[in-house]
Amino acid sequence: MKILCLYNNECAIELFEWLRKQGHEVVCSSEELNVLWCRAQKFDLTVSYTYRYILRKDILQALKDNAVNIHNSYLPWNRGADPNIWSIVDGTPRGVTLHYMDAELDKGYIIAQKLAGEDTGDTLRSSYEKLDKAAKEVFKEAFAFYNHWPEMKKVPLGTGSYHSLKDGERIKRVIDTYDLKVTEFKERVVKSII
Repeated sequence: MKILCLYNNECAIELFEWLRKQGHEVVCSSEELNVLWCRAQKFDLTVSYTYRYILRKDILQALKDNAVNIHNSYLPWNRGADPNIWSIVDGTPRGVTLHYMDAELDKGYIIAQKLAGEDTGDTLRSSYEKLDKAAKEVFKEAFAFYNHWPEMKKVPLGTGSYHSLKDGERIKRVIDTYDLKVTEFKERVVKSII
């Protein structure tokens, strides 16, 4: 298969290298996509992990409506930006989701999900790394059943939550290091709200 792999964070490269080792032609990009280029490339599948641009409907159509996103949240919870931080702040379910992309942000059909716990000694960094590891595992496990993804898809249940980049700015002010313990982070957030 010819697979377009979209990313913003270097942590995604490991997963895309895994796809290459499976014998697929992999094209990686962190740039904003162009409709004509997407059509000309004739990708069989698009995989987005940590990509910062929202794919418009015309881009998705140029990608044959076969684009999936790996999101570090248990959708429909924590759609949008900074899902790890918001699961901690809001106490919402933590996990990862592989889903089809559509014109609405993080609202496409779900292919696979996995809950990911949080340990007492976790830092913001280690909690993110756990989600990253779980996301890659979920994708690899689901990829074994790629031909059945259309049959596996399901509608996300419930309203969940959404947070923009701007929402995260006020919360991130209390973070001076990502080695900050999650418990300390929660205390700082509470103090900043009071």
